[in-house]
Amino acid sequence: SDINKSDLARYVCHRKAILDFLQKTLSLQYGGKYSREDRVHRIIFPRGKTSDEVPFDSHNLWLIDEKLVYHTFLASDKPIRTNPLIETDSRKEPDLLVFDKVFDKACAFSPGSDPPFPAIFIVEFKRPMRNDYDERDNPFVQVRQYITDLRSGKAKTLTGRDIPLPDGIPFYCFIVADITPSLEQQAYDFEL
Repeated sequence: SDINKSDLARYVCHRKAILDFLQKTLSLQYGGKYSREDRVHRIIFPRGKTSDEVPFDSHNLWLIDEKLVYHTFLASDKPIRTNPLIETDSRKEPDLLVFDKVFDKACAFSPGSDPPFPAIFIVEFKRPMRNDYDERDNPFVQVRQYITDLRSGKAKTLTGRDIPLPDGIPFYCFIVADITPSLEQQAYDFEL
């Protein structure tokens, strides 16, 4: 129908505008410098917020992965220890920590032994065109430390009940950065 065509056109135009804005943000800025990582971060999801605070249409998680849009819980620049789905003492703050949504079972009738999420996503943003990574500031090590801290904690159900975090729970990690020589070197060193 004409209404559906109009809705689709508006949806495509909106996404195109977001992509154009992101491209402009990633480009060299006035003064000869690139934008800070927080500008890219804010385009995708507001900093210091959770998915409980941000309306569905106020983020652009689809820029990273369409699956991230449908999640159980998301925390942006919040200490891991403040997350309601994990009990840990970690003070580390991933840029985005996303708990995947369970689609394949009715959670209201589950026995409570399975975690309320089948996977965990970690997103780490880095400044566009950054080329000064070293051993102390390796984003691959940084993401691995987040995983270690999360694995050492206990999971909680949405109602606050403790449950063990399964050993085999998958972690999907995204490092949003330009591939520069120093980042390539850190990736190579991390693989060794």
